Amino acid sequence: MTGQQTHSTFEHYRQLGVPIQNLDDETTFHAFEKAIKGPRNRNFFVDFSDDEAWCERDLSNTQISRLLKGSRSPNTHTRWINIWNPYKQTDIVQTIARYYDFTPRLLGVMRSAPVQPKKAAPVKDTHSHLSSSSILRRLHGEKGSSAKSMLEESSSIDLEDSAEMKELAPASQFDSSAGINHYHIANEVWHWSSVDWGRRYVSLGYNSLYHLDTSKKKNINDDGEEVDEYEKSDVPEGKRVWSWLVLCEDKTVISIMEDPYPFTKELDEQEIKSLSTIRRNIINVFSQLSKAYDSKKANPLNLLPIRKRVGDSEEETIHRETDIPGLLFYCLFDDWHTTYSLLARQEHPYASKLNKLREEMLQTASLSHIEQLHYIGRQLSVLKRIYQSYELIIDRVLEKQEASLASLKNSHIVSSPESLESSTADGRAHQILEHQSLLGVSISSAARVRFERLKHRIRLYALSEIQECIDQKESLVMMNFNLIAIKESYSVERLTRVTLFLAKITILFMPVSLMTAYFSTEIEGVTFKLNEYWIAFAVILTLSVIVLIVFGVVSGTMESKILYKPWSRIFWDKGKKVYNRKRKGM
Repeated sequence: MTGQQTHSTFEHYRQLGVPIQNLDDETTFHAFEKAIKGPRNRNFFVDFSDDEAWCERDLSNTQISRLLKGSRSPNTHTRWINIWNPYKQTDIVQTIARYYDFTPRLLGVMRSAPVQPKKAAPVKDTHSHLSSSSILRRLHGEKGSSAKSMLEESSSIDLEDSAEMKELAPASQFDSSAGINHYHIANEVWHWSSVDWGRRYVSLGYNSLYHLDTSKKKNINDDGEEVDEYEKSDVPEGKRVWSWLVLCEDKTVISIMEDPYPFTKELDEQEIKSLSTIRRNIINVFSQLSKAYDSKKANPLNLLPIRKRVGDSEEETIHRETDIPGLLFYCLFDDWHTTYSLLARQEHPYASKLNKLREEMLQTASLSHIEQLHYIGRQLSVLKRIYQSYELIIDRVLEKQEASLASLKNSHIVSSPESLESSTADGRAHQILEHQSLLGVSISSAARVRFERLKHRIRLYALSEIQECIDQKESLVMMNFNLIAIKESYSVERLTRVTLFLAKITILFMPVSLMTAYFSTEIEGVTFKLNEYWIAFAVILTLSVIVLIVFGVVSGTMESKILYKPWSRIFWDKGKKVYNRKRKGM
C-alpha cells in the first residue's frame, strides 16, 4: 500500500466525518485487538481489501449513519460491522435496519431486551425441560394445536414464517409485560434458529454453546472419596449465546452478539476469561484482517483465506472482490473451536461421564446411575438438535432462489439486459432485472463449497459423535438393569448358601443329639462310662460328616464357602478407607 493510497483513503473517511485508523499498522492492530476483547467495547467496523484495512471502534449512531450512506473508499471493497450487546445500542441497530430494509419483526427481535434468568428450582419432573411443543403451549395456550403441529414438523422456524403464530395467540401473550420475548424462547429452546431473506440481505440467527473452563464442584461420597457432582439439568453444560449474521448486497457483513452477562454490572476475573472464550472466533477473524498479524506463529488450523494467500495468480486475484464477503460471512459462522471443545474425544465431557459411569456400574450398580444417565441423555438430545439446526441453516443459505410466477408477471421485472434497455427506451421507468428481484444475497462459489464442507463436518464429527454417546447411554441403561439383576441373583444365591449351611449344621448335629438323649436316658440295669460317650460321639459325628459330604457331591450341592469376601479383607478395606479419610482431613 503506497503512501498516496493511504492519504486518499484517510481523506475519504475524514470527509465523511468518520474517524478511522490503519489496521495494518502494528501499534493500532495490537491496541484494537486488546480493546475488542474487553467488556467495555460496544462496536467496531473494518473496511478492507487485499491492499488496505481500516478500522474504528465505539462509533456513535451518527457516525454509523454517515458510514452507511456515504460512498465507500475505492481502495476497499468489503465492510464488516460488529455490534456487542445490541439492546444497549438500539439506535444503531435501527439505523442499520432502516438502511438495509429489515423487516419490522427482525428489527424488533434484534432490539429485544434480555430476560432476567429465573432461579434454578429443584427438578421434580424428568420431562420438565421446555421442548418445542411446551413453548407453543406457553405462547398459544392449549388451543393452539395447529401451530403446535407446524412447529413439530421443523425444529427451526423463520422469523417471517412464524408470523402466523402471532395471529393464533392472544396479543397479551406476546406483550413484553407477559415475560415472553425473543430471548425467552432462545433460552428455553436452544435449537431455535432463523433464516430471513430480504432483497438486500440474508440474515442468520442461531444459538451457540460455549464450553467454558470453570472449576468443577466436588462432592464427598460415603466412603470419603471425591467425586464430580453431576448437574440435574436437561440442557448441556456451557454458556448459551445468541448471534446474528447478516450478509448484505453491498458486500457488507454485520455480526451482532447477545450480551452473555446482561445483569452483571462488573465482571469478575472468571467472567472476563469466559467472555474472551465466547468472542474467540470473532477476535481470530479480526486479527487476520490485519497484515500486522504474524501468521507464522499462529496455529495453522486458525488461518483463514480472507486477506492472506500463498500464491498471487491472476485467476485468483480477479475473484477476490466477490469472494471475500462470502468468505467473511462463512468464517464468522464456522466457529470450529467451539465444536472441537464440545465434541473432541480428548475433551468430550459426555464421553468421559459415560465411561466413568460404566466403571462405577461394574463396581457397584445402583438405580442412582439411571438418574444420571437420564439427564445425560436429555442434554445430548438438546445438543443434537442444536447441530441439526445448523444443518437447516446451511441448507437455507445454499438454497437456490428462483423467480416465482408472480414476479415473472410483474410488469417491472424483465428477464434480460436487452429487455431492460428496450423498456427504458420505451419510456417505462423502474424496470429491474429478474435476478435483482429475488430475495436474498448470492454467495460466491468459494463460500458455498465451504458451507457444504461444514455441513458434512457437522454430520461426521458432531452428529455422529452425539448419536454414538446416545447409543452408549441406552446400552448403559440396559447394562445397569442387568447388573442389578445379577447383583440380586448373587444375593439370593448367597442367602441360599447360608441357609444350606445352617441346614447342614442342623443335620450334622441331629444324630449326636439323638445319641446324647439316649445316653441321658435312665435305663434300669444299664450304665455308661464317660469314655464310651465320647467314643460314640466321635463315631456318629464322623459318620454324619461323611454322609453329608457324599450327599453334597452326589446331589451337586457341595458348598465350599459362605462369604464372597473374607472377613480379614473386609476389615482391611474399612481400615484403609478410615485412614484415607483422616489423611485428607489433615
